[in-house]
Amino acid sequence: MVVKETGFGSEAYLGMLSLRKRILRDPLNLEWTEEEKSWEEKERHFGCSAEGRIVACLVIRSVGEGVVKLRQMAVDLDCQGAGWGRRLICGVEQVLAGENISIIELHARETALGFYEKLGFAREGEKFLEVNIPHWKMWKRII
Repeated sequence: MVVKETGFGSEAYLGMLSLRKRILRDPLNLEWTEEEKSWEEKERHFGCSAEGRIVACLVIRSVGEGVVKLRQMAVDLDCQGAGWGRRLICGVEQVLAGENISIIELHARETALGFYEKLGFAREGEKFLEVNIPHWKMWKRII
């Protein structure tokens, strides 16, 4: 399994966009806002594939010197629980650490807290609503 960064607009990017929509947006009947769409070209898109299809992906946004925000992580339903998400995050952490990124932060859906905690992310603050579902701010130091 190889974690690959892909460029905005590429075929792989479109596959990741489709996976994110199917896993994260469609169940909540959410469409991307114009503001969200405007960020896509400025963000970094990482994913991994198996048998020619994207099975896991995430987005990284710079939020300050040495700090990035992990966003829109999605793993295909038939691949969840098989380690794809863990391998993807670990691979992205290696890439970012090589670029002197020291902190990754994220907003975790409450249902994903255990997943992120097993990977060393810590909760910060109180639970809040985002897209009408409970989330927690989390962070991790990677170097």
